[in-house]
Amino acid sequence: MPARFFIRQLPPQRIRTFLILFAFALTMPLLGLGIFALNRMAANDQAETEARVMQVALDLAAYIDRELDRATVTLETLATSAALRRRDFQAFHTQAVLALRRTKAAIVLIDRSYQQIIDTLKEFGAELPATADPETAKRTFETKQRQVSDLFRGSISGSPVFNVEVPVLEDDTVPYVLVMSFQASHIADLLKTADLGSPWITGVTDNNGIILARSERHDEFVGKPLPAELLAQSRAAKGVFHGTSVAGESILRATVRSQAAGWLVSATVPKAYADAARSQSQIFAVAMIGTALALSAALAYVFAGFMARPLTVAAAAARDVGKGEGVEPLRSPLVEANILTGALSAASSELKSRQAQTEYLMRELAHRAKNQLAVIKGMAVQTARQSGSVADFVAQFTQRIQGLAESQDLLLRQNWNGAWMNDLVRTQLELFAIGSRAQISGPPIFLDANAVQNIGFALHELATNASKHGALSAPGGRVRFSWTGPDEKDQIRLEWAESDGPKVEPQRREGFGHLVLTRLVAQALQGKAILELEPSGLRWQLDIPASHARNAPVTPPESSP
Repeated sequence: MPARFFIRQLPPQRIRTFLILFAFALTMPLLGLGIFALNRMAANDQAETEARVMQVALDLAAYIDRELDRATVTLETLATSAALRRRDFQAFHTQAVLALRRTKAAIVLIDRSYQQIIDTLKEFGAELPATADPETAKRTFETKQRQVSDLFRGSISGSPVFNVEVPVLEDDTVPYVLVMSFQASHIADLLKTADLGSPWITGVTDNNGIILARSERHDEFVGKPLPAELLAQSRAAKGVFHGTSVAGESILRATVRSQAAGWLVSATVPKAYADAARSQSQIFAVAMIGTALALSAALAYVFAGFMARPLTVAAAAARDVGKGEGVEPLRSPLVEANILTGALSAASSELKSRQAQTEYLMRELAHRAKNQLAVIKGMAVQTARQSGSVADFVAQFTQRIQGLAESQDLLLRQNWNGAWMNDLVRTQLELFAIGSRAQISGPPIFLDANAVQNIGFALHELATNASKHGALSAPGGRVRFSWTGPDEKDQIRLEWAESDGPKVEPQRREGFGHLVLTRLVAQALQGKAILELEPSGLRWQLDIPASHARNAPVTPPESSP
């Protein structure tokens, strides 16, 4: 069935075709594994990139918070100044200028009307405007806590700035708010200190969605609103996400909120940068597949030539065998072709010998058939003499023919060389369903064909008699069959013994079975038989020459229990 299936589905192909397909079949799993490994490596690289993006955002947010905390500490220290408590604003102005060491910051003192009293960007005593960020100052007066503003334009500098503001406490009242005002570019400078390289862009967006600082092109984008979609993603995201930058570029972005100001601190890389590893692996995979397939096909074609020529010679040798011609073994680089032609050479010689053997077997078969017919004829005659009716004859003759057939089957399994004693005994006893009531024991002995037939006759008669009149006719009766040898006299002894059966009574007449057990089997095997009726039951003993045991052509059966 499988051969017919493949013939219908696939037309015959040359060996080169199959070798090329075989090469592809071997190559593709390796290529698939390689591609999978490359993709996994690319995925790991991308995961590492995303983890780095998030870590950069976290680090920058912490850095900005520390900077705001330093400004808060400076302001809180100045808020306890004695000059401020004395309302010596000129002396406080001097202290503030000394405390301020940042070029992009100023210290401002605001009263409850939001009027600037001191601004370090101006000389003391200069006319000052009101604060440009009254909302943050109001929150500071009300909450008595530090406040950080969003981005706005300073009233004096006119530049984008943000404030860090702390209250000046006097007996649980807040007469003033102390402010450190930073230019937005100060945060941009902080972002640049990370030194991440050109693909990376970091930035800060205030609580109103306005860009406060950017590591690249800060002056161009500061003060502009973040695109609405990107702002919504930044506020909602809890990790790295894909989006579109202010410049309209596809990006990979992570945002973290500043703990001090609530701003969104972001780290961004172009998506093309993050996908570069995967793209490179895909290009490499395509190149690897093409190269591997081309090389596999070329090598398969070359090696197919080495295989095709010896196989062609082998095919010609097979045709010669079919014609009855002699074939010489082949010596080639292909071992299988050499083995095949060697087998064909042996087959051509074997065919000739088989023809002669066939003629011999035909003659042997005819001889054996004549012998079998003679045995059956004698069995029929003797059975007829001992049968009281036709029905009795048919029953006994059928059983004996069945026993003879079982012995013949055993011989056929071993090509008429003989049979194992253990197999012969069990086969004959199974016809009577004796089962566990029979104890069988003895060493492995391989009997010749003559012994198999005659001992099979004897076993059949013994089992028949035991089932009808002997131990097996009673519920508790048992039989034991054993064999030993060869002994020092080069004899094999077989023994049948019955026990626990009904009372033994001598038979009035001796039937065909008695003749088989006492004379016919012993004469056929040049042995000696003893049949005795003991009080415990019938006992039969047969001694035959060890010449009836042959060298076994097959592995002996399992030992009997």
